[in-house]
Amino acid sequence: MSTTRGQHLIGQEIGSCILEKLLGYGGSSAVFLAQNSSSGETVAVKVFLPRSTMDKQTHKNFYRRFLREAQAASELDHPNILPIYSYGEHHGLPYIVMPYMPGGTLNEYVSNHGPLSLNEAQHYLEQISSALDYAHTHGCVHCDVKPANILLDGAGHAMLSDFGIVRLMQPEDATTQQPMKSPDTLMGTPEYVSPEQALGEQLDGRSDIYSLGVTLFFLLAGSPPFKAESSIAMALMHVHETPPALGTMRVDITLQIDKVVAKALSKWPKDRFQTAGEFSTAFAEAVAYSESNANSKQAIAALKPIVRIKPVWQGPSKPRRVVLLLVLLLVVVIGSIITITGNVANTFSHTHSSHVQPTSAATPIDYLADEQSAWTLGPTYFFQNGQYHILNKSPAGMAMAFYDLGISSFSDFRLTVTTSEVRGAHNGGDYYGIILRSTSDQFHYYLFEIASWNGGQYVFWRHDKQWHEIQDGNLSGLLPNFGQRNVITAQVKGNSFTFFVNQKRVGNTMTDPSIQPINAGYIGLSVEGQNTEVAFSYLHIQKL
Repeated sequence: MSTTRGQHLIGQEIGSCILEKLLGYGGSSAVFLAQNSSSGETVAVKVFLPRSTMDKQTHKNFYRRFLREAQAASELDHPNILPIYSYGEHHGLPYIVMPYMPGGTLNEYVSNHGPLSLNEAQHYLEQISSALDYAHTHGCVHCDVKPANILLDGAGHAMLSDFGIVRLMQPEDATTQQPMKSPDTLMGTPEYVSPEQALGEQLDGRSDIYSLGVTLFFLLAGSPPFKAESSIAMALMHVHETPPALGTMRVDITLQIDKVVAKALSKWPKDRFQTAGEFSTAFAEAVAYSESNANSKQAIAALKPIVRIKPVWQGPSKPRRVVLLLVLLLVVVIGSIITITGNVANTFSHTHSSHVQPTSAATPIDYLADEQSAWTLGPTYFFQNGQYHILNKSPAGMAMAFYDLGISSFSDFRLTVTTSEVRGAHNGGDYYGIILRSTSDQFHYYLFEIASWNGGQYVFWRHDKQWHEIQDGNLSGLLPNFGQRNVITAQVKGNSFTFFVNQKRVGNTMTDPSIQPINAGYIGLSVEGQNTEVAFSYLHIQKL
C-alpha cells in the first residue's frame, strides 16, 4: 500500500536528522518532518523511495532525477528558491535535507481555501518570477513549475522547490537563450507543461513562463485551464487548444488581466513574456489598473446602459458544449427570423415619466425603436434602419447590452423580440439571445440563447458569477440563413420560464432549481462569436 511507504524509516537517523513524521509522498520519494540532532532545528528530509513496480531503467531515471535535484538546487542561492542544507545516501537511499515549510504547498492552500485574491496571486507571482529569472540567468530551466512545487512558510513567503527535472544549459546558452534538448524534456506534470515541452522540443526559460502562467490561472480559478482523461490528451490540449479566459469565472478579472494571462499562455515562446519578471510586472500593472478604475466603472454603470464583453469558454457546463468550444466550435449558425408584432396589451409600467402605460393596446412600446436613448451606442452597438445591431468584435467573448432607463424591476412578464443574424462565422460559437432579470452589477442573471448548429440548438443558463446550465436541447423551426428573422418569446413567472422560437415551444417549462431564484432585474441582449452581427427589433414586454 502506498500509504505505508517509508513508515519503517520513522525514528531512524538520516544525515544527522531523526525522522519524526511522514509529511507526504512524491512520485518516487517521501518527505519527512525531522529534527537535526546537532542543532535541534526542525527540517524536512526527502528520501528516494522507489516503487516495487519500477523496472531497472525507470528506477535509474528517477534515481538520477533525485540526485539532479540536490545538485542543481544546492548551486542556486536565492531567497525564493528552497535551499538544500545537505544531501547524501543512507543505506543506498539518496536523501536531501531542506528547510521545513509549515505552510505546505500553494496547491494545498488553494485546495483548502479556494482561489486567491488578485493581490495574493500577485504577491506569490512576484516571488516565483524572481526565482525563475535567477535560475534562468544561471543556466537552469526548472521544467516542472506548478503550485505543488511552491512551498509556503506560513507568513506569506514562497519558495520554488523540486528541481528534479531541471534542464541545465551551457554557460553561453544562459545569456543567448539558445535551447538545448534533454532526455528529460518530456517529463513534467501534464496539467502544467508548455506546448514545446509536450512535443518534446527544445526548451528555454520561456517554457517555465508558460507553466507559471498555468500556475497563475490555477491560483485565480482554483483549477488548471485544461482537463483531460489522459496525459496524452492533456498534452495535446496545451499544444492545440485555447485556454478559457479567467473573466468567465470571476467578476474581478478585467480584460487587461485576461490579456496578460493569455500572453503568458501563448503557444509560441516568442509571443510570451520573455522573462518571468516581465510577466509579473505586467500582471501587477493590470491589477493596479483594475483597482484604480473599479469605482469609476461602477459610477458609469449606474448612469448608462450596462455593457460587458464576456469570453465564451466558460459557457456550457455540459460536456457536449464544452467539447464543441474546445474543438474550436463546430458548424453553425443562426439566422433569421419571422416577425411577430402582434398586439400587446397592458405594457409593463415603470417609474420613468416617459413610460406611462399606453391607453391603446394597438400601440405598445417598442423598447428598441421607441427607447433608443436607453441603449448604448458605438462601433459594437448601433441602430440601423430601426433595428438595434450588436456586432461582437471580441476574439473570444459575448457582447451584452442592457436596457436601462430608470427601471430595473422587470419581474413576471412576457417578452418578444425579433432577431436576424446579419453575419457570422457559422461555427458553434454563434449563439445569441436574451438576458432576463439581471442585477445592475451583472453578477446574477438568466440567459436564453439559440444557435443553428446541428439543425438548431438552445441553452438556458443561470449566471451567479459562475455558469449553471438549467436546460438545453434541439431547436426546431429555426430559420438558419443570414437575413432571415426568428422571433424569440419568453414567458417569465416566478421561477418558471417558458420559451418559444417562431411560435414553437422550446423544450419543457424550465424551472430554476436554486434555493434563491432571481426575482427581478434588467433585460438585455447578447451575441457570441467574433465578428457575429445580429439585428434586434420589435422588443415588447407585457406584464403578467
